[in-house]
Amino acid sequence: MHSLNLRYLRTHLQRLDVYLHQAVQLARQAGFDPENEFQGLYIAEDEIDRHLKMAPGRGFWGNEGLRLTPQHEAQVEAFQSELRAIEDEAQRNRYPLSLLSLIDVLGLTPEDLDILLAALAPTLDRRYERLYGYLQDDVTKRRPTINLAINLFGGDWAQRATLMSRLTDESPLLRYQLVSLVTDATDPYASFANHMLRIDPQITKFVQGIHNIPQEWQTSVRPLDNRDSFFDSLVIDPRTQELLARDYGDLNPIIHMYGNYGSGKQTLARAFSCENRYALLEINLQGLQHHLDLPRVRRIFREARLRHAVLLLTHWEAVLDEDKDPPAWLWDEIVAFPFPVILSGISSWEPRGVAHLRPILRLGLELPDFGARMAFWQRFLADTPVDPSELAYKFKLTGGQIRDAVHSAYDLALGRGEPTPTLSDLYVACRAQSNRKLSNLAVKITPRFNWESIVLPPDRVQQLHEICDQVRYAVQVYDRWGFQGRGASAKGLSALFAGQSGTGKTMAAEIIAQELGLELFKIDLSSVVSKYIGETEKNLAAIFDEATQSNAILFFDEADALFGKRSEVKDSHDRYANIETGYLLQRMETYDGVAILASNLRQNLDEAFTRRLDFMIDFPFPEDDDRQKIWRISFPSDAPLAPDVDLALLARRYRMAGGNIRNAALASAFLAAADLSDNIKMQHVMHAIRREHQKMGKLLD
Repeated sequence: MHSLNLRYLRTHLQRLDVYLHQAVQLARQAGFDPENEFQGLYIAEDEIDRHLKMAPGRGFWGNEGLRLTPQHEAQVEAFQSELRAIEDEAQRNRYPLSLLSLIDVLGLTPEDLDILLAALAPTLDRRYERLYGYLQDDVTKRRPTINLAINLFGGDWAQRATLMSRLTDESPLLRYQLVSLVTDATDPYASFANHMLRIDPQITKFVQGIHNIPQEWQTSVRPLDNRDSFFDSLVIDPRTQELLARDYGDLNPIIHMYGNYGSGKQTLARAFSCENRYALLEINLQGLQHHLDLPRVRRIFREARLRHAVLLLTHWEAVLDEDKDPPAWLWDEIVAFPFPVILSGISSWEPRGVAHLRPILRLGLELPDFGARMAFWQRFLADTPVDPSELAYKFKLTGGQIRDAVHSAYDLALGRGEPTPTLSDLYVACRAQSNRKLSNLAVKITPRFNWESIVLPPDRVQQLHEICDQVRYAVQVYDRWGFQGRGASAKGLSALFAGQSGTGKTMAAEIIAQELGLELFKIDLSSVVSKYIGETEKNLAAIFDEATQSNAILFFDEADALFGKRSEVKDSHDRYANIETGYLLQRMETYDGVAILASNLRQNLDEAFTRRLDFMIDFPFPEDDDRQKIWRISFPSDAPLAPDVDLALLARRYRMAGGNIRNAALASAFLAAADLSDNIKMQHVMHAIRREHQKMGKLLD
């Protein structure tokens, strides 16, 4: 069928040839002498007389302008009949003729088409360059001027005026940049009539059936394959599907989709365009940000029109100014676009400084719930014998992130020469997906301890186990047993670990992370709290927003920097301090993961705050027996302890917290190694204890 497209184009050019043939005849009658080597270099007396006799607005080939002879009119009619026959054949075969699509989609008039063909012809066949040079009495003019076009197709002044009106800035030819008006370098101040018509090379290719994206656009503009992308094949909530599948009639709304990476914006755009029988053209506004101008946007939007495509404008925030408004000219082009437009971004947006000329649908894409995440995991792990339920619960990933995680896990397996990934591979891949920014906001802690490492009263250890159980069985209790909504604002939990420095608070957090297979991030609240009003909340919001997807354990150290006895509000700083505290607790309550506050002094915490926490665990200073246990487990089984090291004596004599004991044990080992000793002697341990007391600012008895 490609030959039908070329036949249609060739027939249009043959119709143009009839006008050119008539023009050449008139030119010869008017005294054009192709044998005159000085033709175009001087003006003869008889030519001046001829021009003086012509009425204003007439063609320069004769007083009556260009009027086809009966023979030429018959030829034009024959070509018109052939064009109609080709159109009928194309319609029967459902084959789109590129030039006809251009005419229909952009609303070109017959006059527009004549001008377009005149500009197009020399880009397809160089013989037209010679013809135009002859007719314009200047062999250097290889492109038609406006003057030539209106003389070719304008038989009288009214027709010439109509043709001229088709070359205004807002006419289809110039608005959609099908042609541009250029001047000769030797005559930069040429009159409007002497401007040359240059066709866009992309249009030259399009009318020949070549529908590619220009090279200079390819980093920012691409057609997306939306074949077989139906709503029924997606994991999608019913409300979203109903909103997109609804028949809006002539309203033609603009759709603003927003959500995190991988939340399904592109997938939904594919389905929406497929269901409504459109193609889909994606424009990356961030990529165009430094090259965003009206001519370029109009050419791109023209491409979308010709493809009968929905516009998907990604990175919408990239073009918004400080007031969250897009450039007015860009918004005008979006509103004028005749097909659906999808604005894709990260956060919600409300138009304020722009005209609200089309309805706007807001579609916020939330993180998928447990059921949706399970469906995504099952789809992407269809050929993998792994139960994804743990992954679906522990990692709040979007569908796109789950897909990327599975691909990464397969890469890890391939590196070992294995065909399918293990659960461990998937955990590694999920963590890489979920914590891309959190490590910039908090310190990641790699768990080193297990249950045997911690020395606490049995009741405190039991409480730590209960924390793990609440996380482990959250899906069963909240989802399957229906406790979600029964006073529970989130499926996570908040806890307070209170105790002096070194009593095991950080160790306990590491043990919980190790037990649950979750990542642990430590946030020093003293560094998060800002002296600038509003900055503390912004810092906390960034941490919680990024942690939400990973279900990471957030360990807020130095909570005393923010929490304290609720003070009377004496000035604005007191008021904002209470606001910051309330904001942290509110985010902890709605966080689906584990959030732990660590405080050295529980009595400094306001009861109004502590009763909003799920767990409060006191970490007591260790007594003699507990200190002896800590000394014992601080020395690995391979450590060569000398017989003179009396751990019971050390525990009774030196009142040290567990963290200090572990530091002293490690330091004694280095001291022994530096002495080239075969074992760790009491003198090394005593030396290490002395140094540890110096660090604490205490004198050793």
